Amino acid sequence: MTKITELAITGYGGQPVPNIFFHQEEGVKALAVLLPGLNYTCDMPLLYYSTRLLEQRGADVLQLHANYTGTEFQRASPLERIQRLSGDALAAVESGLARQSYTRLVLVGKSIGTLAMAHLIDTPHAGEAVTIWLTPLLGQSWLVEAATKSRGPSLFVAGTGDPAFDAAALARIKESTGAEAFLVEGANHSLEIPGDPLGSIHIIGEIMQGLASFLDRHLP
Repeated sequence: MTKITELAITGYGGQPVPNIFFHQEEGVKALAVLLPGLNYTCDMPLLYYSTRLLEQRGADVLQLHANYTGTEFQRASPLERIQRLSGDALAAVESGLARQSYTRLVLVGKSIGTLAMAHLIDTPHAGEAVTIWLTPLLGQSWLVEAATKSRGPSLFVAGTGDPAFDAAALARIKESTGAEAFLVEGANHSLEIPGDPLGSIHIIGEIMQGLASFLDRHLP
């Protein structure tokens, strides 16, 4: 049985971080924290179904629902944006882990959510976390550098038609960490095939099958 609630999370600048917490009643060993994209929320297919898969495998799931589309965030400097993203993400991880003694942390990031993940890699909480990078911003050299230092199991999911995709950067990460990759030929930044909604639905199903297999191998 899953209970749905909200945690009191104080993020960057002392601001509250909206969230939804899916908490299993007993026997939970893993906490998953989902970090959404700029215009890709946790209610959209990749993160919605990731939540369902994680729940099915007995994990507690903390979804961040912070809105980064506002004027204040958009007008901030690149450094300030990263500070807010990473500050909110770290606060979420710390709040979730404070609830009980989990034996495994799972981080799932989509697009700008992967920027926050890259910062978390260097924290004591997340160095050995299971990480799932959905359409990572591989054009950011510092993100690639951080990803090469990840010590936990990693899965990268990207479309070859996504401007944020960089085959050489991904190859470097895989060589350094043994990370796994699921590439979708021609898919865009939403992991959809433009002009082909039915084909895009099929792709989502294939991605979730790959994600399910990955989780089955790496969750307690």
